[in-house]
Amino acid sequence: MNRWALALAAFLCLVAVLPMRAQTPVPVAQMEAVRDDAGARFALRWPGKIATEVERQGREVVLRFSRPLGAVALDTVNDRLQGWVEGIQYGYDSVLLVLAPGVAAAVSSDPSGVSVAFTREPVPVRSKEAEATERAAQRRLDYFQALTMIEGGQVKRSRSLLLDVLRAEPRDAQSTALLAQAEERLGRWRESLRAYSTALTLTPNEPSLVLGKARLLREYGDRVRMDFDRQTVKGAESQHILRLSGTHDVGRSTSLIHTLETRFVDADAVQRKDGSLRPFHGKRQKLELGLAHDWPELQRSTLSFHAAQRTLGLGLTHAWRGDTSETRAGLAWNEPNFAFLEGIVGAGQRDHVFLQHDERLSERWNLTLGAGYNRYGLSGAKDLARSATVEASLRYTLNQEGPLVSIAYVLDAEYVSKRVEREDRQGQRFVPLPAATREVHGIQLAMADSLTDYVRYEAQVGYAYDRRGKSGPQGSVTVAWDATDSVEIGIKANHARSTARGTASAVSSVGAYMTLRV
Repeated sequence: MNRWALALAAFLCLVAVLPMRAQTPVPVAQMEAVRDDAGARFALRWPGKIATEVERQGREVVLRFSRPLGAVALDTVNDRLQGWVEGIQYGYDSVLLVLAPGVAAAVSSDPSGVSVAFTREPVPVRSKEAEATERAAQRRLDYFQALTMIEGGQVKRSRSLLLDVLRAEPRDAQSTALLAQAEERLGRWRESLRAYSTALTLTPNEPSLVLGKARLLREYGDRVRMDFDRQTVKGAESQHILRLSGTHDVGRSTSLIHTLETRFVDADAVQRKDGSLRPFHGKRQKLELGLAHDWPELQRSTLSFHAAQRTLGLGLTHAWRGDTSETRAGLAWNEPNFAFLEGIVGAGQRDHVFLQHDERLSERWNLTLGAGYNRYGLSGAKDLARSATVEASLRYTLNQEGPLVSIAYVLDAEYVSKRVEREDRQGQRFVPLPAATREVHGIQLAMADSLTDYVRYEAQVGYAYDRRGKSGPQGSVTVAWDATDSVEIGIKANHARSTARGTASAVSSVGAYMTLRV
């Protein structure tokens, strides 16, 4: 055999041997991935010996092996170890395990592979001081959130948040004081008063709390007021008006309201319901007794009883309050009506239904809208006139600090749809009740301020234009003096036009009052 034959034989032997070595199987790792409620386990094992390197950084565990992984089904690990392993990555000879939050891993290796045991990390035990500090910090955040809500007009949401805070910590003086402000903004003066009292027990003599509680007691507390006014109507009568009124809390979120008014009238000629004109020099009285109940859901109902000469009547009003609004609806039957001189002398009566809405549009703008329907009568003659009323005002506050100054547009309109005419004994036609249509558009400039710590004033000037009658200037001024903590004395004056009388006569009045707070 020559040398070329020997080379060819060697090549064929090599070709025959190489395929046999390529078909030798590569050892494949065996995987285990199991879990239960208590823990989980992940393992990789090889036949024969293997070296393993372990590297840990945070929640990442890196496993490197001296042999390739082979075709092991590592893509199923996420599902099989759900809740224990957040993710897995793998390559030729390495595996990266990302532990789920709160999971601890114990890695153990031996010549055949590696095993990873997963357990829950123990929850660190915090000290009572740390817990108290955390709660205080959360209350602080809740307080500022509630304050922001109030300033943004979300008073109901602020109140709800503050109640949650105080249920957890009743002695939080700052949140209690803020709750008092929220309750006051919502018209819940009793709840506000209780919150102010609680806050004062936690922080005695705090000036802002003392002033807040005093303001509530001044405005809503039990009181009796006596008014005296002398009123003159140009070209008509003069009246001396005495009025005794008061409010008394009777418990269970209910107040008793009462008003007794006495009018001494001097008129040279008053038309009676038979058409005759006769003088009248005498007095007339009317009484109103009411029960006002404040409901839990920011609502108020007032039931009233009215009495006057030959007149008994009833009234019911209900109010709904919101964060920045209040809506009132009411009706009155046989209500004594002293708007007309004929009604004062001849037992005037009115049936009345109405709907009113007040809305605080912003810190400076306030809107009022209202509508009503009336039926007027005298004793023995119920249906002498009917009318519809419309009222509106839009007020803008010019200055919120120092003197409180505002300007307003006011609409006061009454459209008479029916007015009965009769004949007297001489056959002359007359109107028993001179209801007249009016549409008064007014511009008012108001100012209020304190002259000293105990003396304050309110003043208003403007002009009223009646599209259906006479126009003219109007104005009023009141000066009040706090003689003591429980006694207030004031003087007042007013000038306007009596558009409701049909004559549009100028009406002027001066008077004084005294309020006793009990």
